[in-house]
Amino acid sequence: MRDDSIIGINEDERFAMHSVMKFPQALYVADYLSRKGLALDDTIVIDKADLMQDTWSPMLKRFEGKMAFSYAKLLELSLGQSDNNACELLFKLCGKPKAVEKYMRRLGFHDINIRMTEEQMLKNPAKAIENNSTPAEMVRLFEWFYHHKDDNPYLTFIWKAMADCSTGQKRIPTAIPADARLVHKTGTGFPSSDGVQDMNDAGIILMPDGSHVIIAVFAKHSPSEAVIANIARQLLEQ
Repeated sequence: MRDDSIIGINEDERFAMHSVMKFPQALYVADYLSRKGLALDDTIVIDKADLMQDTWSPMLKRFEGKMAFSYAKLLELSLGQSDNNACELLFKLCGKPKAVEKYMRRLGFHDINIRMTEEQMLKNPAKAIENNSTPAEMVRLFEWFYHHKDDNPYLTFIWKAMADCSTGQKRIPTAIPADARLVHKTGTGFPSSDGVQDMNDAGIILMPDGSHVIIAVFAKHSPSEAVIANIARQLLEQ
């Protein structure tokens, strides 16, 4: 999307979001915390034994036994490092997938479906497709976020966490101009037996001239992250 105009290929087809789902979840969490009068610095005590062990989760290396995590830290881990346990905890603490999807409908986004938790997808990877979006709807959601990022401290924090995203550095980040900045969320599917997997990246590119471009690339059964970078580069050249 550039200047409210959307161009794309298969932009109205549904794709599994994988961890891109953590972005709409975070927007819901921001709304939940605001409604409940909870602060980003409020903490929750977490027992490591209760977390999923066989999943992508940098937080597992941070502690043994029990430790207090703030909502801010959970959002930072979920968005910036794509931590599956952090995402799962936000589902348990703030609202299940049904609540996140309902919030998307409230905002007017009807092509973003969220039905599965991280734990459910880990148990049955085929269920990942139930968390789906069209690329066009995802860029619309990012456009909404661009215009509302300063509405409250929760959304501003999410913006910063996604600007500091450490995952997918060989995807859209390699396609943007040297002086541009990127606010994005990646997603990666479960690998297949033949060595391919879904790979996603979506976000807002802040151009040096002050303009912005939003790109969502969902690639099914991709052999490498370079596919995402090449598609993003072609879109930026149009």
